[in-house]
Amino acid sequence: MLNQISALLSEQGVQFKPAAYRRAAQVIEELSEDIATLGETAADFKKLPGIGDAIAGKIVEYLETGKMQALEKLRMEQGGISGELMDIEGLGPKRVRLLQNELGIQTVDDLIKAAKEEKLRDLDGFSDVLEQSILEHAGRVDERTKRFPRNEIAMDVERLIMKIEDLPGVERAAVAGSYRRKKETVGDIDILVVTKRPKEVSDAVAALPLVRDVAAHGEKKLSFDLHNGLRVDVRFVQKNEWGSALLYFTGSKEHNIMMRKKAIAKGWKLSEYGLFEGEKIVAQKEEQEIYDALELKYCDPEDRIG
Repeated sequence: MLNQISALLSEQGVQFKPAAYRRAAQVIEELSEDIATLGETAADFKKLPGIGDAIAGKIVEYLETGKMQALEKLRMEQGGISGELMDIEGLGPKRVRLLQNELGIQTVDDLIKAAKEEKLRDLDGFSDVLEQSILEHAGRVDERTKRFPRNEIAMDVERLIMKIEDLPGVERAAVAGSYRRKKETVGDIDILVVTKRPKEVSDAVAALPLVRDVAAHGEKKLSFDLHNGLRVDVRFVQKNEWGSALLYFTGSKEHNIMMRKKAIAKGWKLSEYGLFEGEKIVAQKEEQEIYDALELKYCDPEDRIG
């Protein structure tokens, strides 16, 4: 949504603001946690780099309503542009407007159908190469919102984690998220890796034959798709933070909130980096240590629902 605001403001010729919205979108994309867990007020989100009053207010509005009125107003002012189409890589306001006006395309399904029928290539500024690229990116939109039955992706996930564990320099690796909680369907896969050589390991994972379309490639996080479109996020964590990171990235969000409340009741703070009393580390190396410190019985991943 913030990227769309940036693109629409750029088309209007507005100065400075488009870059601010692009930067804010990038900051949010690179967060290691769901932005909804960072707070509820604009003041909470203004603590993030590059996010001021206006953007923080829009984040609060989105979390409360699922919408941003400013974005909807911009879309209407600039021709009733489809936000669904603007979410596709390679489609800015000008191209979306052309698709809507010339071919009556309003949805991703409409776009995929028209591209398969080769109707895009003859539009002004389009080509057969661009048409194929848009078709591929449109398919990825469906993949991003798709949930995969666990039994259909289990073999790929287990093969991937085995490949990662066998890489030189990997000390420890595990699948977290809803997969570890044994949910019947999963939207993506989170993998935690402990290594003293994150760059080498990140490069090695990115080069695996299983990997397709690397989206983010760094020493803290590697994101890519498997051949079936399943998104995988590999996060590189410190050895001494393994327990707190595994607890955090396993979830569920409701369970994590409950754990944090238990910590707060003791005057402590719990995050993906550990359980702290002020600056002092109370526990972080293993999940069991954190449950013990909070005087809670260890909870198996599949039971972490609240």
